[in-house]
Amino acid sequence: MDRLRIAVIGTNIGCTLHIRALRAAGFEVTALVGRDPEKTAYRASHFSIPNAWTSFDRALDSEIDAVVIATPPKTHHDFSMRAIRAGKHLICEKAMALDVGHAREMRDAAREAGLANMISHEFRWFAQNALARRVVHQGGIGAPIQVSAQFDHTLCAPKMIDTPTWWLRSDEGGGWLRNYNSHGIDLVRYIVGEFAAVAGTVHPGGDRGMTADDSYAFAFLTANGAQGVMAGTCRAWDAFASTRIIGADAGISIGFNDVILTDAEGSRAVEMPADLVAELRGGGPEIYAPEEKLPQMEDTNYVQTHSSDYGFPEMVGLTAAFASWMRNPHYRNPAIATFDDGFAHVRVIDAVERSRSEGRWIDLV
Repeated sequence: MDRLRIAVIGTNIGCTLHIRALRAAGFEVTALVGRDPEKTAYRASHFSIPNAWTSFDRALDSEIDAVVIATPPKTHHDFSMRAIRAGKHLICEKAMALDVGHAREMRDAAREAGLANMISHEFRWFAQNALARRVVHQGGIGAPIQVSAQFDHTLCAPKMIDTPTWWLRSDEGGGWLRNYNSHGIDLVRYIVGEFAAVAGTVHPGGDRGMTADDSYAFAFLTANGAQGVMAGTCRAWDAFASTRIIGADAGISIGFNDVILTDAEGSRAVEMPADLVAELRGGGPEIYAPEEKLPQMEDTNYVQTHSSDYGFPEMVGLTAAFASWMRNPHYRNPAIATFDDGFAHVRVIDAVERSRSEGRWIDLV
């Protein structure tokens, strides 16, 4: 499989996040699929993609090896199942699905078909997160005891929200819990361990015209004995992020560029091992900046949030690992988030929502 051909489904985050990284990782992007013919044609032309289609089936019938599904969560199950039946390897955006049943079907179908299947959890590919995982897994802090993770954003702070309509609706997979904290949930699993139970709530953004949530807060227990709290909102007037993991022997704080370890001897930055840097390239090249510029897009808070080059090398690592897996079915990389991981984050999201409605802890083991 020297020449890997791929179609990107979705013209917003598909264009702002995926196309340039796929090309840097060696893919040939042969088609862009969207709902709006004019927008799809314009953005395909900008990236010199030969085919701009509004039909997903047409893409599946073309000579492609894989698809990226970068559409709203409500569509993920249908698109994924059709891609799997067509024998296409696939990357699916988070949140993986609207409910546990759909996520399980997607996971089982991809597993049975023997296809490369990944969730776009690019945060795993950030060096500081991979380094934190290694510190914890190698016993650098002792047994994990306490985890706290918070991420606040300004997306829905203004009264006039300019997010897509689907993002506002719970029945279409909108809201902050699904569309940010699927990443946060995945990182706790990746760095610390599996969730064993959760109890918490979400805050519906009714005064912003939302049926989906604008904030979440929940406590959790992990299968390896840690306890923790996760909270976040998209109603903040400033951005804020904090992740701390306290163990029996030391603690770590995960920053934007480093991991600080604190123990009886004080605080210090953890050195980044060379082999971990290589691992995070996913078998691909060392690339730090995209060659292509983004097309002119809508000047909205939502689009601009996803239009930064921040995270580009991490997306190249993710897509390069996808290519490595496609070429070698036995290729594995700890940073790869498969449909198994997507199923897991949907289970936790479902448990938080059930906890709110039932007023109790929800067990996951």
